[in-house]
Amino acid sequence: MTFNLKPELGPQPGEPIDRFEEFDSVETVDAIDRALRGLGHEVERLGWGAGMLAALEGRAAERHIDGVFNFAEGVGGRGRESQIPAVLEVLGIPNTGSGPFSLALALDKGVAKIFAAAHGIRTAPFQIVGADEALGAVDLTYPLFVKPVAEGSSMGIRKNSVCRDEAALRERVAQLQRDYRQAVLIEEFLSGDEFTVGVIGNGAAAEVVGVMQVTPREPDGEAFVYSLEVKRDYLNQVRYVMADELLQSGRLDAARLDAIRTLALDVHRVFACRDLSRIDIRCDRRGDPNFIEVNPLPGLHPVSSDLVIIARGHGWSYEQLIGRIIGAAIARWSCPEHPH
Repeated sequence: MTFNLKPELGPQPGEPIDRFEEFDSVETVDAIDRALRGLGHEVERLGWGAGMLAALEGRAAERHIDGVFNFAEGVGGRGRESQIPAVLEVLGIPNTGSGPFSLALALDKGVAKIFAAAHGIRTAPFQIVGADEALGAVDLTYPLFVKPVAEGSSMGIRKNSVCRDEAALRERVAQLQRDYRQAVLIEEFLSGDEFTVGVIGNGAAAEVVGVMQVTPREPDGEAFVYSLEVKRDYLNQVRYVMADELLQSGRLDAARLDAIRTLALDVHRVFACRDLSRIDIRCDRRGDPNFIEVNPLPGLHPVSSDLVIIARGHGWSYEQLIGRIIGAAIARWSCPEHPH
C-alpha cells in the first residue's frame, strides 16, 4: 500500500487550516489493510517518498510485489497525485487506480473543465485567474463560485465561496491566491441540486456504485455549499440521501437519475479513469446535470469518505468496496492490451 499520513502537528501559523486535509489517517490505512488481508492478500505498507523508494530498492525475488494499492496524494504541485503511479510505471509494478496522466488532468480543475467541454460534456461557464495575475474583467453571470484550481477534499471551499458581486469576488480570489499560491477557478454558480456519483471498473465494464445527494439538515435559504466547515461537521450539518429515497420522495425522477448516471460514466471513461472514481455533478436552473469535477483518487476512510458512504448506502460493505476496487485492478493487470 502507498499512502500519505496526516502529520501529528497541524498546519504552521499562516498556513491554511486545511493544509493537510487530503492526507489520510492511520484509521484509513488500517481499514484498507484489514480488508485486503481479509481478501487473502499479503500486505506491506510502503508509505510514500524516500521510505517507499528504499523499501522497493533491491528486493529479493521472494519479496516480489504483485501490485500496489495506491491512495497516496503526493506532495507539491499540480502533478503530486501522479508521483506514485509514475514511479511504479518506471519500476514495472502495477497499481490500483488511474495512471499519471489522468490524475494530473483531473486534479487541475480548470484544465479538466476545458477537457470535458471539448468532449461535449456540459459544464458551467468559467474563467481562470493565474496565481499572480490581477483579476480583470469577468464575463460571467453572478452569482459566481470560486475555488483553488488544483486542490481536493474541499480545500479552499468555504461558505463564502459563492460571490454575488464584484467586491466579494475580488476579495475571495485574492485570499485564495495568497493562501494556496496557485491559479483560481471562477465559474457560474449552478443553482440546482448537487449529486456525487461513485463508479467502479474500467472502460465499457465500468458501473455506477450509486448516486447520492448531500443536503443540509437545516436549510437557511442560502445557496448550499458542501464546504470544508460542513465536511468537518458532517454528522450535524448534512444528510446523505441515496437514489432510492430521492426517487420515492419525488425529488428526483427516473429520467434525471439516468442522465446523472450517464454523465458520470461518460466522465469516468473520457478521463480514462481506472478501477474507481467519484464524480461531482450539479444541476443548472433548468435541472440539467453539469460536470463539476472528477476525483480518480477518492478518499477511502471507512466511515466518512463520500465514496464509502455511497457504497454503504447502496448495500455494499467496506470490504466489498475494497474487494471490487482490487478486483477491477487485477482484471486489468492481467489483460495485455491494458497497460499497468
